[in-house]
Amino acid sequence: MKNKNSNLTQNPPFCKTDVSGSAFSIHDLKCGNILNYDTAEGEILHTVIDWQDLKWLTEDPKGFNLVHSGIDLTEDVFCVNGFVETYRSEFTVKYEFKEFVEIEMVWNKTFGWRLKYLQIVIPVKYFHEFQNFYYSLTGVMLSLS
Repeated sequence: MKNKNSNLTQNPPFCKTDVSGSAFSIHDLKCGNILNYDTAEGEILHTVIDWQDLKWLTEDPKGFNLVHSGIDLTEDVFCVNGFVETYRSEFTVKYEFKEFVEIEMVWNKTFGWRLKYLQIVIPVKYFHEFQNFYYSLTGVMLSLS
């Protein structure tokens, strides 16, 4: 009979053994994106994606996705990158970029973060998604510091 804790012994809690449904594909990332990286010691560090990471993702997507995850969007990300809070209520927070007036980030208690550009509304959950959209409009890659 198999010991029900044997998997825990072989794979400590910090070692992911399965890739979730939010696995990255080569189409999700570009050089300069920032992701979480799970170290062998169990730490989670921010890492900047480079061409070697993209090559790794192409050649071994499961291995890449076992140690990388998206960084959830927080209000700190917007403040660091020049966005200004323009509205707050119990259910909604709104940020606008002071140099590019058409971009708004709106958080709603029901739907989470939504990026608004002109008449387009896009759900955005992770920092790298926000980086990619912003980069496509401005040619500037956002940072976390």
